[in-house]
Amino acid sequence: MYVLGRLVRSLRLHVRRVSWAAVLAALALHMAATWLLLAWAGEAKLIGWDAYPYWYMTTATTIGYGDLSPGTTAGRYVVALFVMPGAVALFASVLAKASATLLNFWKRHQVGKMRYDDMQGHTVLIGWRGNESARLVDLLLSDRNTDNEGIVLVARGVNENPLPEHLRFVAIESYADSESYARASIALAARIIVHTGNDDQSLAAVFAVMAHAPATGRVRAHVVAHFETETVARLVRNHYPHVECTRPLHVDVIARAAQDAGSSLVAGQWLCSGGATQFSLQVPDDATALDAGRLAAAFRAQSALWIGYRDAGEPVLNPRDATRVPGGALLYYLADERIDGAQFVWPSLAAG
Repeated sequence: MYVLGRLVRSLRLHVRRVSWAAVLAALALHMAATWLLLAWAGEAKLIGWDAYPYWYMTTATTIGYGDLSPGTTAGRYVVALFVMPGAVALFASVLAKASATLLNFWKRHQVGKMRYDDMQGHTVLIGWRGNESARLVDLLLSDRNTDNEGIVLVARGVNENPLPEHLRFVAIESYADSESYARASIALAARIIVHTGNDDQSLAAVFAVMAHAPATGRVRAHVVAHFETETVARLVRNHYPHVECTRPLHVDVIARAAQDAGSSLVAGQWLCSGGATQFSLQVPDDATALDAGRLAAAFRAQSALWIGYRDAGEPVLNPRDATRVPGGALLYYLADERIDGAQFVWPSLAAG
């Protein structure tokens, strides 16, 4: 009795919810009952294993080609009174359930309730600041060499995906909830950008992200975090030196523009897409020390201007020709488009 009671309660639950199990069970039951009634009516040509599924589906979908139809009076009454009302109603239920499932799936994407565990090599954008963030997304998408794996937005206080045609969306309750970031496959991301509404939120987001770091103390992705104040940025750098912290450069740009006319335009052009823009290129880790003079000449041959490198710590800009650039260093250059590192024969650039 206990097992029977549980079975009845489970059946009632499925029926109330109009679940897929209930719909498919009703469809299978109706098909079986129809087959038995047709067999009783003597409709031998309709109940064959090859003909019956075809005839039932064309009847249920109201297509009714007419190539198969009941030939007896009893068979016609079975079809008219039992098959057609039941099959059409069940087929409509299947369509309605399928539509509701697809709509719910789309809605979950829209409101940020999905997981994206299968993504890797993508960009995770943490925080949404309206038009400013929309512009950031445009800039990221303009370089297909770095963002062809997609962008996942992780944000709180956002009801729906603001750019569904460009972003996947994960809604969170708090930027400090490290578990929520797992839904964005943050452990396999190539880039993480923290750009929230204020420094407190950005600080909480950085520490939550770094909670996913393995024993090495750093996540796989390159992390960029934007802060308004130097104090908070310094705190992050002290804990996680490999996190790249950015700050507003308005005062610096104003001072340079006042002293050297047009400097603000040049600085803006360096980092904006379109025209000559700053890119980076990493020297192979196994490369021997490179000669800066030869390196500059190699970039000129590619119609690019080499402006400096970074090995550890602060970047070295405009290095002297005799400078030795170590393997693994990140090279910065200006060019109309990104240069493929395979175009360089690194051994030929080695310092003598």
